Amino acid sequence: MRAGPEWFIWIETLGILSFAINAMIVAKGKNLSTFGYFLCAVATALGGGTLRDILLGPSAQPFFWVAFPFYIVAIFVLSIAYARLGFLQAAIAKRDFLIKESSEAIALASLGALGAAKTFILLGPQVAPTALGQMQLWILCAFFGAMSAAFGSIIRDIIINEFPGSLRPGVWVIEALFLGCGLLALLRMQDVPAPWALLAGFLVTLFIRLWVVLAAHRAQVS
Repeated sequence: MRAGPEWFIWIETLGILSFAINAMIVAKGKNLSTFGYFLCAVATALGGGTLRDILLGPSAQPFFWVAFPFYIVAIFVLSIAYARLGFLQAAIAKRDFLIKESSEAIALASLGALGAAKTFILLGPQVAPTALGQMQLWILCAFFGAMSAAFGSIIRDIIINEFPGSLRPGVWVIEALFLGCGLLALLRMQDVPAPWALLAGFLVTLFIRLWVVLAAHRAQVS
């Protein structure tokens, strides 16, 4: 059974399923089999968090998807539904841009905030209670949070043979993640309850990403 606060699971599930949906939409047109959609979706949704848990060490393991394998089953079901149900693809195609970009923004915001929160819980007790120690903890929370979210989109683009979109200039993926995750860590250092700090980090990242996406969309339309 999965250990940890229940709100961890809800936020994590939101991010993972959003990333899986985004990966399948982005991979559309690559002539993938059902297994291809599943592989792309599962690597995108679980890859960043897996790398985070590897780097955080034994205290972060077993990997979150090993402790809660529901994620693999859910992504598998989503993959079959998307690959086999033509009407579902057609319905999504009508709102392709909105669903693709909003699902990625939600995934980045939720998984980034969760990664930063998990880093704070695991590394906080090990950091010296000095100004330098707190600065190190803040940097690590921002880094691990941003990495655990952005790495999934990088894996997705590598699988479908595209240059990683999150590394392109002007998209503000990494910047939004660092700001949101950094805010979360700062609030936790001020003893703000974890769920409220996570909500703040989530909303900051989500707002910045959606603002950039909508600005880019308006520029293309005009």
